[in-house]
Amino acid sequence: MAKKKLSPKVYELTISLVDIEPIIWRKVLVHEFIELNELHILIQMVMGWQNAHLYAFEIGGKSYSDEESAEELRNTFVADGTILSDVLENKKKFTYVYDFGDNWVHEIKITKTLVTDPRMQYPVCIGGENACPPEDCGGPRRFEHLKSVLAGEDCEEKDMLITWVGGYYNPYSFDPNFVNKHLIWIDDELED
Repeated sequence: MAKKKLSPKVYELTISLVDIEPIIWRKVLVHEFIELNELHILIQMVMGWQNAHLYAFEIGGKSYSDEESAEELRNTFVADGTILSDVLENKKKFTYVYDFGDNWVHEIKITKTLVTDPRMQYPVCIGGENACPPEDCGGPRRFEHLKSVLAGEDCEEKDMLITWVGGYYNPYSFDPNFVNKHLIWIDDELED
């Protein structure tokens, strides 16, 4: 009798920025064998970050980051080559921190564990709400100030901030279809 080939599990991850109102979140589907450095790139893409700063995952009391940071920081392991399912140890929640200056803390929850759908291309973004804060805007409190100024009356600070964000910023916009168009290329990269 031939052995039945087991297909990898798929995690439904809900990624939420902490200390932001209204909540900024994304829901993605990933294979259980995604490496943490690949998950980092995926989070950058689905959230709208530009991968311009250091990052770290906090899972089960251990930290994981890029190779250079792992060498410099105590008790930090290398994310490259570290498989998500290997470090979860039955945990359903972990943290991702991006930009240690602005300190964007993301809570990541495994909301479902599914079987691989052969018709589906992974990773894929299946939902989300609200635009990611602009890079280098100063963290959650400064982001609230930015939104307030942009929504307020015309003034010199508003003109300056509009120029700084590139002419337009809508904090309430998000389109998973736009994200998925850009994720198509990442699938081959993650499988190599």
